[in-house]
Amino acid sequence: MRSYAIIAAAALFVGMTGAAYAECDTHKGDRDADKQTRCSEGCEDTWTSRRQNYFAEPGKLKEEAAACFEKCGCSDYGTTFLKSHGG
Repeated sequence: MRSYAIIAAAALFVGMTGAAYAECDTHKGDRDADKQTRCSEGCEDTWTSRRQNYFAEPGKLKEEAAACFEKCGCSDYGTTFLKSHGG
């Protein structure tokens, strides 16, 4: 019985902390430790700064941002981010 409790506690710990190491959402992920979160943050910053340029082409900008999120492995998050931020 005791070994089951230890195994259950270890599984619960891994389940709670495992998702934090592979998070695309910059508000949920750890920017200092997670490469995927840092990469996604760079895509968000690039999208925001380039979108404020008068001469930016929206179609090309959206393609570049989608490619950036794809490179990070965050294509699903990138799609929702672009939809929610005017893309």
